[in-house]
Parts: sequence; C-alpha cells; structure tokens
Amino acid sequence: MKKAELRSIYKDKRRALLASERARYDRLILEQTQQFDWSNTAYVHCYLPIAEQREFDTWPLISWLWTHYPAIQTVVSRSDFTTHTLSHYRFGPETPIIKNAWGIPEPSSGDPVSEKVLDVVLVPLLAVDVLGNRIGYGKGFYDRFLNACRPEVTKIGISYFPPVEKIEDVGEWDIPVDGLFSPQGTFWFKNPY
Repeated sequence: MKKAELRSIYKDKRRALLASERARYDRLILEQTQQFDWSNTAYVHCYLPIAEQREFDTWPLISWLWTHYPAIQTVVSRSDFTTHTLSHYRFGPETPIIKNAWGIPEPSSGDPVSEKVLDVVLVPLLAVDVLGNRIGYGKGFYDRFLNACRPEVTKIGISYFPPVEKIEDVGEWDIPVDGLFSPQGTFWFKNPY
C-alpha cells in the first residue's frame, strides 16, 4: 500500500484502541525498551507523546532511563512549523514543558544539543515496513532531523503495531529506522551498533 492509505488506516487503528489496550501495549513496549542494551548510549533523543494522537506514552521510559542510566543525557525537541525542522534540547526532571499550538509537548527552554552527538533516536511513527521504511504524520520533520544525525546513529521506531510487508511509495529522502519497539516484540531491520 501507499503512504497516504497506510497513514489513514493506522491513524484509525490507533484511535480505535481502547484505553485498556493502549495501557497494556504501553507496558509491553516499555518492557521491550528496558531489554535494549543502553550501555553504549551517551545521548538518547526521545519524543514527548501527543496525547490527542494517542501515541505511546514515553514518560515512564524517560523516568526509567533517568533512574537506571543517570549518565545518559535525554534530549527532546521543539518544532518549527515554518521550516518543518526540529531543534533539540537537554531534558531533565526540572525542564519546563509547554504544549505548542498543535498540542505537542515541548521544552520551553533548555541547553541546545546537536544532532551529531545523538547515539539513539526513538522515532514516533504510524506504520513501518519490514525494511524499516516508516510513515509519520507526513510533514518530514523526522526525515530532516535523521538526515542531520551521524550515519551510525541507531534509529528505533515505536508503534503499537508490527511491521507491514511493504510501503510502495518510499522516496529517496525518506530515512528508514533500524528497529522497532512494539507490543509484539522488538524487530531489527539492521544490526544495532
């Protein structure tokens, strides 16, 4: 299927999940992230969930990382909807968070962080195929962001659903993920590290 069709299908599938299903899926995904080898990670970029979009709740994961890997620097982004780019900031328990005009939680201030220092990027997505090609919300924020990262950065998508067979209209500018955390398990499309 093509991106537009898959985007519509997976938005509907995510909206159709009951709160109890999402809570169970969130627990299962959190377990997958906790089994990942974080020992080679100095900087992890994590998105903050958009509640209205019913994204995986990353807050328990962030808290777990702060507790179990205090040396890892957590990084989150602010969106610029005029350029469709992200700027990145160090994120800690005291970082002030506001929701932007689109309902996205973002840091209102913080220390800037370059994409070039990131070791792991956790990528929100609607669907991904067995080659790691992904579908987001269609504005290209993460393609621009991931293109600016070091080639060896580990890119891991997070989804409530397992990979689909194939996304037909992948563009040359589309940046695939290396793996996927999902309730059905962790899938690797390339070897991490």
